[in-house]
Amino acid sequence: MKKRLGKTARWAMSLAMALPAAGKEFTIATPLGEIQVDVPHLTPQGAVVTPEAASVSVFRPPTIFSAPLPSGSGARALGLAGAFTAVADDATAASWNPGGLVQLERPEASFVYRASGEDDTHRVDSETMSVGSDSFHSSGLNYFSGVLPFEAGHRNFVFSINYQEAYDFEQRFTADYTGRSSRRNSETAQASASSTFSETYSLGNGEVTLTSEITTETIRTLDQALASELLTSLDFDQQGLIDAVTPAFAVELTPKLSAGGAVNLYGDDLLGRNPIRSTSTARFAGATDSRVDITERQTTSGAYYYDAVAHVPPVGNFPGFDVPFPRVEGVYEPFTDTTASRDGDLLYYEGTITEENRTDDLTGQNATLGALWTVSRLLGLGFTVDLPWTAEARQQRTVRETITTYDASRTRVVDVSETRESETRDVEYRFPLYWAAGAVLRLADEFYVTMDVSQTLWSDFTFQAEGEEKLNPLDGTPHGQNPLDDCWSVRAAMEYMLFFSRVEIPLRAGVGWEERPAIGEPDEFWNFSLGTGISLGSGPRRVILDLAYLCSVGENALGSLLPGTGMTSDVEEHQVYVSGIVHF
Repeated sequence: MKKRLGKTARWAMSLAMALPAAGKEFTIATPLGEIQVDVPHLTPQGAVVTPEAASVSVFRPPTIFSAPLPSGSGARALGLAGAFTAVADDATAASWNPGGLVQLERPEASFVYRASGEDDTHRVDSETMSVGSDSFHSSGLNYFSGVLPFEAGHRNFVFSINYQEAYDFEQRFTADYTGRSSRRNSETAQASASSTFSETYSLGNGEVTLTSEITTETIRTLDQALASELLTSLDFDQQGLIDAVTPAFAVELTPKLSAGGAVNLYGDDLLGRNPIRSTSTARFAGATDSRVDITERQTTSGAYYYDAVAHVPPVGNFPGFDVPFPRVEGVYEPFTDTTASRDGDLLYYEGTITEENRTDDLTGQNATLGALWTVSRLLGLGFTVDLPWTAEARQQRTVRETITTYDASRTRVVDVSETRESETRDVEYRFPLYWAAGAVLRLADEFYVTMDVSQTLWSDFTFQAEGEEKLNPLDGTPHGQNPLDDCWSVRAAMEYMLFFSRVEIPLRAGVGWEERPAIGEPDEFWNFSLGTGISLGSGPRRVILDLAYLCSVGENALGSLLPGTGMTSDVEEHQVYVSGIVHF
C-alpha cells in the first residue's frame, strides 16, 4: 500500500507544479545605447530556452559621441586657426562673415580640398571593459564658390554662390567587454493528493471490509545555479556629412562699414559621396553552466475504519446467520519518503548583434548675417551670427541578432535564434545659434594680428523622433535632464607677407582654445595652426594657392561616447586644407 500511495502523490505533483529556469541578461554599452543580451540556458528538464531578441534603447539619434561639429572652410581661414571674423577677405567669408565679401573686387572662382585624420586613445577604469586606440581618416571637397562683384547706385555689391561642408559625423570606436555572472534560483512548490479506497478480506468464517482515507503532502524544492561568461567585441563606425549650398550677398553701406547675409540650404551629402550612416556591431561568445538540484519530500498520513461480519454456518435444522461486529476506527502512523536528484549541462553560444542607422532626405535652412567695420587704418572689427535651424530627415533603424547554441562538445548545434527588427521615422534636429566677434590689428602693410571670441548655444541642441519627446542627442535622455552647457572659444593668429616681384608669400600661425559639448562639463580642446601660400601674377588676373595645417588636441574628452561608463579619451585631430583661387 505504501508504494501505491507514493505513485499517486507523484502523479498529482507533476500536474500541480512547474518550476521555470532562471535566465541571465548581459548589458553591453555601445555608442548607440545599451543592448540587453539574453543568453541561452537550459530548463531543469534539459530543454534549451531560446533567448529573447536583444532589446535596444528608445528611438534615438545616430550620433551619440558628441554634437556634430561645424566644419571650418578654407585654407586661409584655417591657417589663422579660424580667427577670421574680422579678416573675411576671401570667398569663404560667406561662411565666416558675409559682410567681408565686399572686400572682393573682381570676379573669382575658388575651391578648397580637405584631408583629415583623428587619433583617439581611450581609458576606462573597469575590470570588464578593455579599450585602446582608434584612428580614422577622411578627405573631400570642403568648399567651392563663384563670386561676382558689381556696382549700383555708387555702392559696391557682391553676390556669391557657394558649396560648403557644414557638419561632420565621422567617428570610429572599438572596445572589448568581459562579463561574468552567477545566479541561483530557488523555488518551492507544494501539492496534496488524497484518495479513498476499500478492500474486503476473507478471514476464517467471516469477512472484514477495510476503508482507508489517505493524504500525501509533497514538497518539491528546485535549486538551479547558472554561471555565465560573455566576451564581446564592439565595433562602431559612423560617417556622413551635412553640407549646404549657400547664396550670399553683401553691400557696402559706407566706405568703412559693410553688411552681408547668406542663406544656407542644408542637405545630407549633396554631392553623393558621404551619406549619414552608422553601424554598431557586437560580436559575442560565451558559455552557460547549469546545475540543478531537485529534492522531493512526501509525507503520508491517513485514517481507516473496518466493518467485520462473522458467518455462523447452519447446524442440523438450524439455518446459518451473520453476526456483525461494531465498526472499528484507527489512524496510520505518518511516514515520509525523500528523493533527491542532481543534473548539470554546459552550453556554448556565439552571436552577433548589429544596429544600423541611416539618415536620408535631410533638409533645413537658416541664415548667416555679418558686418565688417573698418574703425581706422589700424583696427577692423567684425561680427557674425549663424541663426538656429531645424533639420528634418527620415531615419531608419535596423537591429539584427543571431545566436547559435552548441552542446558541451561544441560539435552539435542545439539551437539557432535569428531576429530582425526595422523601424523608420521622421526625425528633427534642432541646431543652435552661433555668434562670433573679432578684431584685426594691422600693424604694417605686411603684418597683422587678429583675434575672435565666439559662443555656440549648445543648450538648445535637441533631437526628436516622430511621436516621442525631445531628447539630448548626446546621451538619449529627455531634453533638460542632463543639460548641455553653452560653449565658448577664443582664437588668435597672425599673418606676415613676403613680397617679391610678381609673387607674394604669406606666413600664418594661430592658436585657439575651444569648448565642445559633452555630458557634464564641456570638453576642452587646443588648436594650433600653420599656413602659407603663394600669389602668382599681378593686376586683375592672379592665381592664389593656400595651404594650411591645423592640429587640435583634447585630454579627458569624449566622455559622451559611452555615457555612464567613465571612459575618457585623449584626442588628436590633424587637418590639411589646400585652396585655389582664380581671379578673372
